[in-house]
Amino acid sequence: MTMLLNILSHRNATNSLCKVQFVYQLLVRSTKYRNPMLYKFFHSSSKCTFRIKNTRECNKQLYNDLRNVNTNVQNNVILYKNEDTYDFIVAKLLFCGWVFCNTLIAAATYNPKYITTWHKDVSWAEYVKTNGASFMYFTYSIIIGPLGSVALYLCNQRFVKYIILHKGGKNVSILTNHLFKKYNTITLPLAKVKLTLARQEMKSYLPMKIQGTRFYFILDGQGKFLNEKLFDYTVGNARRW
Repeated sequence: MTMLLNILSHRNATNSLCKVQFVYQLLVRSTKYRNPMLYKFFHSSSKCTFRIKNTRECNKQLYNDLRNVNTNVQNNVILYKNEDTYDFIVAKLLFCGWVFCNTLIAAATYNPKYITTWHKDVSWAEYVKTNGASFMYFTYSIIIGPLGSVALYLCNQRFVKYIILHKGGKNVSILTNHLFKKYNTITLPLAKVKLTLARQEMKSYLPMKIQGTRFYFILDGQGKFLNEKLFDYTVGNARRW
């Protein structure tokens, strides 16, 4: 009889523990909070130790790989290239189309009375009312048109075609798209170039910053990194200015 009671009490304790474990799993799945004591009790720490060990080994391996990269190259090395001319052609056509359309609007809406009315002693409201809606289109074309043209011109020069590491590994040349020639070349010390994201984190585009410039340069994900380790240790190396 005593043995039977012990068996039943053991079963009840086991069932209670299973219920507690089940409720705990539901709480863990529905909330981000985990009690450290309960977590250690219900979960084994072997998997966490294995993950930490693997993470440390991966970081150590990556550090060793980059440390063993020889940046003192004997010849010029192409680190990145983008020979897909489709985006470059579209950007140039967009610039030409913008300039053409705004020039056409300005020529079509210009009227000599804009100048003659200007010399009269009238308010701005009367001046605009006298010249009509065509004056608004003309003003738009001569103000917004040039500003947009400058913006498109600068954007074209921010798309990178090639990145070349020079002999010795101290200087780098960045070849970008240009509207009126094949490409534009910028040569500068390697210390003046940095990336805002790691190459491994790139999705579609990789922004690159050059010290002394206001806007970022863009590396298209469709391009190719010809020497990934050398790129990571030179251009992709983390720098603080």
